[in-house]
Amino acid sequence: MSLTILEATLKQENEAENASDHSTNETNARSLFTYQTGMALITLGTMFKHVPPFNESIDKHTGDTLISIGKKLKGKN
Repeated sequence: MSLTILEATLKQENEAENASDHSTNETNARSLFTYQTGMALITLGTMFKHVPPFNESIDKHTGDTLISIGKKLKGKN
C-alpha cells in the first residue's frame, strides 16, 4: 500500500515539475520574441530616419515612433 502512495506522490511531483519547466520555456520564448521585435523596430526606425530613399518619402516622426516603441520592447527583457 505504501509503495502505491509513494509512486503517486512521485508522479504528482514530476507532473508539477514538468508544468513549471513548460511555463519557464514559454516565458523565455516570449521574452526573446519581444526583444527581437524591439530590435527590428529600432532598425526599421533608424532606416526610415537616415537612409536617403526612405527618409525622403517617410515622415521623420514615423522613424522616431518606431525607435521609441522598439526601445520599450527591448527593455522589457
